[in-house]
Amino acid sequence: MNYSEGMKHIRSIKIRWISSGLLSSVFLAISFSLLLLSVWNSIVPVSYWFILPISLLISLGLIQIFKVSKIRDADVSRLLDQTYPQLEDSFSLVLKNSEKLNMLEKLQIEKIENEMQSIHTPALIYKRLKISALFLAISILISIFISRLDFGTFNNNSLSIEKESTPLIPDIILPEISSIRLKVVPPTYTNRNARIQQQFSATIEDGAMLEWVIETSRPVSKLYFVFNDKETVKLSSQNKEGTKWTFSKTINKPGFYQVVLDGKLSDLYKLETIKDEPATIRIITPKQYSTIDFGEPKKTNLQVQINDDYGITDSYISATISSGKGESVKFKEQVIRFNESMNGKQGYKLQKTIDLPKLGMVPGDELYFYVNVTDSRKQQSRSDVYIVSIQDTAKLMSMDGMLGGINLVPEYFRSQRQIIIDTEKILKDKNSISEQEFKNRSNNLGIDQKLLRLRYGKFLGEETDEEIGEEHQENSAAEESAAFGNAEKIMDAYAHKHDIAEDATFFEPELKAQLKATLTEMWKSELRLRTYKPEEALPFEYKALRLLKDLQQKSRAYVSKTALKTPTIKAEKRLSAELDKIIQPSAERTILKSEEQNALKKSTSIIAKLKEGKKLNQSEFSILQEANRNLVTKASTQPATYIKALGIMQKILSKSGNGKVSFGELSTLEAALQIMIKNEVKTPQATTAAPKTSLSTEYFNNLKPQQP
Repeated sequence: MNYSEGMKHIRSIKIRWISSGLLSSVFLAISFSLLLLSVWNSIVPVSYWFILPISLLISLGLIQIFKVSKIRDADVSRLLDQTYPQLEDSFSLVLKNSEKLNMLEKLQIEKIENEMQSIHTPALIYKRLKISALFLAISILISIFISRLDFGTFNNNSLSIEKESTPLIPDIILPEISSIRLKVVPPTYTNRNARIQQQFSATIEDGAMLEWVIETSRPVSKLYFVFNDKETVKLSSQNKEGTKWTFSKTINKPGFYQVVLDGKLSDLYKLETIKDEPATIRIITPKQYSTIDFGEPKKTNLQVQINDDYGITDSYISATISSGKGESVKFKEQVIRFNESMNGKQGYKLQKTIDLPKLGMVPGDELYFYVNVTDSRKQQSRSDVYIVSIQDTAKLMSMDGMLGGINLVPEYFRSQRQIIIDTEKILKDKNSISEQEFKNRSNNLGIDQKLLRLRYGKFLGEETDEEIGEEHQENSAAEESAAFGNAEKIMDAYAHKHDIAEDATFFEPELKAQLKATLTEMWKSELRLRTYKPEEALPFEYKALRLLKDLQQKSRAYVSKTALKTPTIKAEKRLSAELDKIIQPSAERTILKSEEQNALKKSTSIIAKLKEGKKLNQSEFSILQEANRNLVTKASTQPATYIKALGIMQKILSKSGNGKVSFGELSTLEAALQIMIKNEVKTPQATTAAPKTSLSTEYFNNLKPQQP
C-alpha cells in the first residue's frame, strides 16, 4: 500500500468517525431536549417546537465536549494500530512520504502490506452512536409516559394551552360537527394569555371573551346557540358552502348552552366562571392591641402578608393618630406607603417600621391603622383596625381614676406608685451617695416590691413565694405532662381545694390572667432591684402599674367615622318635584312557590316509579315538566351541580323516542332534586291552634262587637 492509497483509506475511516460522532451528538441532544420539555410541559404548558433550538444548542455543546471536529489522521492510524495487533503499531508509516522512509521503515511496510489490505473500519467508532440511539429510544418512551400521566397534548399553536381549560370528560357533539375550536381570551386583570380548546364546555375567568369556530361535515343552513334555555343567538357563516361558522360573546356569569343545527338540538354544555376574589391580608406583627411601655423604643414593626388570585397593584397603610382626651380629643389621618413597589405579583410579604415620634405622637397618644390593598381588577380590601398606644407615665402616676370605676384593691395602688418614685430617686442620687448605701436602698426597694407582690398574690390564692408568674405556669405544665394518666390528677381537676391558686378565687379568666401578668412584672422588677439594677427595674415597675390601673377602667376605644359621599346635586333638577326615578329598596330572595315545592317533592316519587320500570301518565309528565323549569333556573346559576341532572330530565321528557334512561342516571337526577328541596326557603305560614286553646279562641271571638 503506497502513500496515496493509505491516505485515502485513512480519510475514509476519518469521515465515518466524524459522521458517527456528529450523529451521536444530535441523538443525545434530542434525547435531553425531549426529556426537558416533557417535564417542563407537565408544569407549565409549552409548545414542542422548542425542541429544535434547544437541540441545536445542546448539539453544539456536545460537539465541543467530545471534540468530534478535531479528529486527525494520526488519531485514525492510532485507532487502527490499537484495534488490529497484526499491524504491529506501524500503520502510521503510511502517513509518511515513501521518499522520506529509511530502510527499516520500508521493510516494515512490506511486511504488513498484506495485513493493511485486509483491515476494515473499526467497530469502536460506532459504539457511541449505538449508545446514543438507545438513549434516544428510552427518552421517547419516558416522554410519552410523562405526557400521558399529565394528560398533556401536542400543540402546534402559538397560543398557550392551559390544562384547566380542557374538561377531563369529553363533550358529546353532534355528528354533523367535524371540529370545534373555542378560543378563550381572559380579561386584562388576569394577566393571562389566550388559550384554545376543542370542547364546548369550558371553565373561564369572569368577564372572559369566548370565540367559537365550528366546522361541519356538510352544508348547514342555520346554526344557533341557545343560552340558559332563554337567549337564542345566530352564528355567522364564513363561507358560501355553510360549513364554517363563528360567534363571539363575553361571559360574565355561569350558565349553560346548546347548539341547534338545522333544528337538531345538541347536549347541554356548561360554562363555569372563576370568580375574582378580593385580596387577603394577614398581619403578622404587631398584635391587634399593643402598648409601648416606659423604656421601650417608640417604634412598631409591621409585617403583613398579602395575596391575590391574579395580582396586586397597590397597597398602603391608612393611619389615624388620636391625641388628647374628653371633648378635646383630636384625630389626624395620613397615608403611609410601603417601601416595596407593586408590580402585579400574586403575593407580597411587606415590612414597615413605623416611627411613632416622626408621626407626631407623644406619650398618651394612640395610633389606629389598617392595611388597604387594591388588586388588578381595582377591588379594594382592608384589614382589621390595629391599635398601638404609647404609655403616658405622667398620667400613670396621677390619681385620676382612683375614685371611680371598679375599685379593685385600691389600697395597694399607692404602694406600687411609691416604689416607682423611690426608684427614680435612687437613680437621681446615685452619684451623690456611697456604693454601699446605693445597694442597701435598692435591696430595700426589692423587699418592698416582694411584699407588695405577695399581697396581690393573695387575690389569686398564691399564699407562698413559689407560686408566682411564669415560673408557676412552666412548673404546672411540666407536672401536667409528667402526671399523664394519673387518676388522682384527673380527679383534682373536678375537686375544689382551697390551697390551689387556680381554685381559690372567683375572678373572671381575663381578670385573673391580667393579675398574673402583673405579678410577673413585679417579680421581674424585684429581681433587678435585688441585684442592684434599679434602672433596669423601672420599665417593669411602670408596666405593673399600668396593668393595675387597666383593671379599674377600660381603655379608650376609637371607631373610625364613615365618610358619607353625597352625589352632586344638579341645579336644573333641584326642586323640580320629579319623583318617578325614586323607587323603594328591594332585596332579592329566592322563595319557591308552594306549587313548585310540591312539584319537586312529587317528582322524586315519580323518579322512584321510573326506577321500577313503570311508565308515566299525563299528570306525572306535567309534574316533571314543572320540575324541569326549576332545574333550568338552577342550572343557569350553578351549572356544575345541576347541568347533568337537567340533561337527564330533558332526556326523560324527550318525545323523539330516546327517552330511556339508566338506573344510575335516575339516581343522579333524584339526588339533584333532593338538593333543591333541601335548600328551599320556608315561607311564613299561619300556625293552627291546638285543641287546648279552643277555650281562649272562643273567648276572643266573644270579645268582638256584635254585628247589628
